[in-house]
Formats: sequence, structure tokens, C-alpha cells
Amino acid sequence: MYAFVVFLGLALGLTVVMQVIDEIVPIKFPSALTRTLAVALAAGFAWALDYSVFTAFGQALREQWMHPVATGLVLVGGGEFIRSVVHVLGHRAGEPPVEVAPSNSRVRAA
Repeated sequence: MYAFVVFLGLALGLTVVMQVIDEIVPIKFPSALTRTLAVALAAGFAWALDYSVFTAFGQALREQWMHPVATGLVLVGGGEFIRSVVHVLGHRAGEPPVEVAPSNSRVRAA
């Protein structure tokens, strides 16, 4: 149970860090590049913390270098999954979906 809570905490923390970086950087990058940066950042965090989600759940990988890399992939995937679940739960039934990405259209006041 503690391993799952640590995983959720790290995944949510990484998601918040990536949102802060997205707000601070004035240039908007493609989402594929942003996700790649997130995986690299997560692998760096996992390596610096000497944390492996697989070791925490009792799973072994073939090589030692795979632990931080795979943990980075899993943390980014888990963070994106949690963010999308929260977004879906916050959506009210019967309302049109809200655009996540900003559009070029003008907003008109009623």
C-alpha cells in the first residue's frame, strides 16, 4: 500500500512540475517533445532518489539501468492517467467538453 501511495505522490508531483515548466517557458513545444522531456526528468528524479517502482512492488528487471528509465516512463504515464481521470470526473454531464489547448478563436461575452 505504501509503495502505491509513493508512486501516486511522485506521479502527481511530476505532473505539477511539468505544468509549472509549461507555464514558465514562453515557447510552446509540441506535446511529444514535452512528454519526452517529462520522461527524461522523471528518470533523472528516480535516479537521484534511487527509487524504482518495480523494486517497490517486488519486480526485478534485467539490468540496473532499466530501473530509473522504466520508472520514469511509468511515472509519466501514471501522472497523465491521474490527470485525465480528474479531468473526466470534473466534467459535468450534458455540457460540451472544455478545450484543454487554447484555440485561436475569440471569446465573446454574452
